[in-house]
Amino acid sequence: MTGDPHQRPDDDAMRETARALFLELADRPTARRQARALAWRRADPAHEAAWQRVAAAWQSGGQVSDLAQARGPALSAHLDRIGRMHGRRRRRRRQALAGAVAACLAVAALWVERPHLLQDMAADHVAARARPLSVTLYDGSTVLLDADSALAEADTPTQRRVRLLRGGAYFEVRPGSLPFVVETPEGEVRVLGTGFDVQLLQGAVTVTLAHGRVEVSGAAGSAVLGPGQTVRLTAGGVGPVEQASLESALAWRDGRFVFYDARLADVLGQIERYRRGRIVVATPGLAEERVSGSFALADPDAALASLQASFGFRVLDLGHLTIIGP
Repeated sequence: MTGDPHQRPDDDAMRETARALFLELADRPTARRQARALAWRRADPAHEAAWQRVAAAWQSGGQVSDLAQARGPALSAHLDRIGRMHGRRRRRRRQALAGAVAACLAVAALWVERPHLLQDMAADHVAARARPLSVTLYDGSTVLLDADSALAEADTPTQRRVRLLRGGAYFEVRPGSLPFVVETPEGEVRVLGTGFDVQLLQGAVTVTLAHGRVEVSGAAGSAVLGPGQTVRLTAGGVGPVEQASLESALAWRDGRFVFYDARLADVLGQIERYRRGRIVVATPGLAEERVSGSFALADPDAALASLQASFGFRVLDLGHLTIIGP
């Protein structure tokens, strides 16, 4: 079969660059790689067209096997071809990049299989994927850890303190003379005796109170919650207090996840807690899409398929790595 006589050499270069950038995101979609791919696509309409052709091949299945098998040697080969298009002066940089890619792929294997290894080592209680864990603390307070969650105990002489390192948890705090404090990356929840839910999201924390009273504090400001109220913590501080649907917010304790106007990335993060491997959203815009619905946590693959059918995103399954694309 002969090639297209109208195809120019620079078309080959653009296609190979699009493939390499796509494969980089499939391997390890860091913020820097996403930004690099987006900048390249926006630099020239022809770049975007080349990217869309690679995406179309993925969606149609025409090059799925090629992409799915693009581990170390294959990805290095794509990068090598790009280097040859740009001349010998980039040879050393290309070789260094190939070595870095090989190293990254080795790390990526650990990232897929045990993404929170160091975090788990620092925790006192870890709930495995798809297995919520009930914990009784030394003071009699109980914690129900959501699947794929981690908690560390950090008591002091003046406080009963725990750190929620990952995931979510429901706390039933036994009344006592010492305050009970839950520490999160975005702030703290302080109580004397109550039941409440804490969920760590991407860049935010939600606190929902079932009964009693809690004080939530962050980098800027604080808020006191009453029963049935919720608040969101971010790096910017404490958000407004809102009424919550306790049935929806606490449904995960009964094996269901209910969400309304939630970020797609947060919903996929909840599904990820109940299945093997990682779920990665390919574009920031798609991650911010708002979705509503509910599903049973016992069948996360069915939940993912239901979301796909309802909202029309694409799913690339690479075994233990699942990529969600527009």
